[in-house]
Amino acid sequence: MPEKRFPRLHPAQICFVVEDVVAAVDECVERFGWGPFHVFNANVPEATHGDWAGAKRTEVALGMAGEVQVELIHVHEGHDTVEAYQARYGAGFQHLGISCRDREAAVEALEAIGGRVDDQNEFPGVRFAFVDTPTGPGMFELLQQTEDAPTPGSDEARPDAPGTGVGTPPPLRAALDRATIVTRDLDRALAFYAPAFRWNDVTPERATLRIDGVETRVRRARGAAGQMSFELIEPAPGSDDPYARHLARGDHGLVHAGGLATGDGMPEGALVVGEWREDGESFSLYDWSGGAGSLQLRSDPR
Repeated sequence: MPEKRFPRLHPAQICFVVEDVVAAVDECVERFGWGPFHVFNANVPEATHGDWAGAKRTEVALGMAGEVQVELIHVHEGHDTVEAYQARYGAGFQHLGISCRDREAAVEALEAIGGRVDDQNEFPGVRFAFVDTPTGPGMFELLQQTEDAPTPGSDEARPDAPGTGVGTPPPLRAALDRATIVTRDLDRALAFYAPAFRWNDVTPERATLRIDGVETRVRRARGAAGQMSFELIEPAPGSDDPYARHLARGDHGLVHAGGLATGDGMPEGALVVGEWREDGESFSLYDWSGGAGSLQLRSDPR
C-alpha cells in the first residue's frame, strides 16, 4: 500500500502573550504598522484544563502584519495552555496558529511523529487543539474552521463584549513572515518538523552568527510552510548568544517572530544587531510589548 500522506498544515498566525492588550495594539499600529485590529473578551464560564475547572476570562486582539495574522492575548482569570506560558515566562512569542482541514487527522499525524495534545476544544466557527512539540509545550495551535461560524460582531461571536477595532490599516512597516525556533537537538527537531510541513530537502548547515562583533558557530536549518518560513537553530555548547540564552531560561523554543522591514526602513530602538555571515543576512532584535527580543526584523536588501 502507498504511504499515507501527511495532512496539509498551513501556518498563518503568530501569537504573542502581552501584559496589556490595548497598549500592545497601540504599539503594533504606531511602531510597526500592523492592523487593523479587533479587540474583544473571550469569556468561558465553565472551562477545563487538565484537572482544573472554573471560569476563564481572556482578552484578545487580532490583526494583520502583511499576510500573517497577529494574535495578542492575555489571560486574566483561569488556566489553559496560554496561561501556563504566561505564568512562567510573562510576555513572549507563545504559539503558531496552524490551519488544517481536519483537526483529528492533524492531531493523529502529529502524535505519530512525537507531538502530544495539551488541550482541545471548540467554539462557534472553529475547532482547535494545542499540541506540544519536541521544541516546547503548546507551540502549535491547530485551527479547523467549521460551518457554524457566527456573524462577525454578533453576541455569539463575542459573547461578552462587542469589541473595538482600528478601522483604517496603517502604513505597513514590518511584514511578518518567519518563526525562529531554538533547540538543543536539531536532528530530533527536524525529525518532527520535516514531516509536519512536508520538507523533503531541508538539511542542517553550519552557520556563523555575528553579534556585537562576536562570532559563534551554530547548526541551522531553514524551511517554509503556508505563509511563513522557519528557522531552526541549535546553539553551540557554552555560547552566549540570544539563542543560547533563550534555551537557558526554559524549554519553550519559540524565540522570535521575524519579518521584513518595509516603507521607511528599520524601526528605531533595536536591542541587538546581528548578521549571518555566509549569506550576509542582517537583522535587528527588538524588545516590545510582545516580549524581550521576541521580534526579529530584516532590512530590505533592495
